[in-house]
Amino acid sequence: MGEKAKNFWSFVLEEAKKWAARTAIMLAVSVLVLVVAPFRDRIIAIWQSPAQLDQIATQLDQIAAGFAGQLEQIAAELARATGEDRVIHEAQGLSYVKEPVYVGDPITLNIVVRRTRLGEACVLLNRTAIFTDESNITSAGETLRPARQVTVAETAVRLSLDVPPQVQPGRVTVYLSLEFDCAGRRVFDQTRPVAFALLEQPERIDP
Repeated sequence: MGEKAKNFWSFVLEEAKKWAARTAIMLAVSVLVLVVAPFRDRIIAIWQSPAQLDQIATQLDQIAAGFAGQLEQIAAELARATGEDRVIHEAQGLSYVKEPVYVGDPITLNIVVRRTRLGEACVLLNRTAIFTDESNITSAGETLRPARQVTVAETAVRLSLDVPPQVQPGRVTVYLSLEFDCAGRRVFDQTRPVAFALLEQPERIDP
């Protein structure tokens, strides 16, 4: 074998060794990547988990705060709908003025009321009857202290009220303006307006 042939085969062998070495390194790296990649993801996840947990906790707090706000709003709307956001609750449809009512005569107002849970500890200080006639003029009756306090049980109340002389005959409405002391705080409430007909005194016919 000539010198040139030996040199050629030596070159080929050397290149083959290099190729084999490169191939082996590439295979080793590929195997290493395949093996290490899942652990890498876990390591990154572990490394980032505190921040992710904080982010999740913040989102949960925001969701909880929004949910609590919605619950408070629903509770407030429910209280308004049922009248429990007031000091007293008046039974609907049971309030009326005994008729007929003539000019100069007192009226008898019948209502059924109870204290709400909010107003259970409140004390009624005084009440004022407010009259509005057909001319839309409002007149206040006498401010009086209550004879008794109502409780959380529904109570039928019958009140005799003087009609102010300036109230004109015709359709009149009346409601009670109520002043309470609720743990040192003045709170005002009122009953629903009740309508009645204020009539002129009948003419007397002499015998």
